[in-house]
Amino acid sequence: MLLIERRDVGRGSTTVHARNGMPLGEFTLSAPLDAALVDDARAYPGVTPIVPIDPSQPTWRDLPVVTFRAMPATPATANA
Repeated sequence: MLLIERRDVGRGSTTVHARNGMPLGEFTLSAPLDAALVDDARAYPGVTPIVPIDPSQPTWRDLPVVTFRAMPATPATANA
């Protein structure tokens, strides 16, 4: 997860839970380029709802999430 920008946002904290659902922690990515890495095999992330600080202003939280997954090894093929 990598925070690009956050504007007029209250809440929007990242949560991390163990696979059994037990909460492990909560933190807020607040500055551009704040990042978090989570091992999805051991835990899973979530986020609290965002709410506007000033309802008359635009509100957003840009935070792309990229997931990598190991692929099973494949046998090498011979070039003919």
